[in-house]
Amino acid sequence: MRLIVTVLVLFMLLLAGCSNSANQQKNSEEPELKVTLESDPKQIQLNEKVTFTSKVTYGTENVSEEAKVTFEVIENGVSFGRLPVEPNADGIYQLDVKFVEPGEHQVIAHVDYQGLHEMPILSFHLTE
Repeated sequence: MRLIVTVLVLFMLLLAGCSNSANQQKNSEEPELKVTLESDPKQIQLNEKVTFTSKVTYGTENVSEEAKVTFEVIENGVSFGRLPVEPNADGIYQLDVKFVEPGEHQVIAHVDYQGLHEMPILSFHLTE
């Protein structure tokens, strides 16, 4: 009896492994939503304009019009909400900001496209 139970458990584990493998193959065939987030200049300073740029791609295609893209600016734990941005060209979205308070800051690019959501984050500390 113990041998039969062991064989049944092993068989069920084998079936579960095959099922996961099939799901992974299916998911790998779908294009991937990629979102980058960078700042220019790289060294962010107080009271100086900085441009945050996000590039959105789905597989090998640039995403311009169909995506919903917002930038969230957080200063010292306080969010200023999500600011909608329009694409410039080739899936490029930009936001210009000037930080006037020292401390911990974050900029998050929230991207919704094809039922997917990505949100790369840039965190940095500013001093006077």
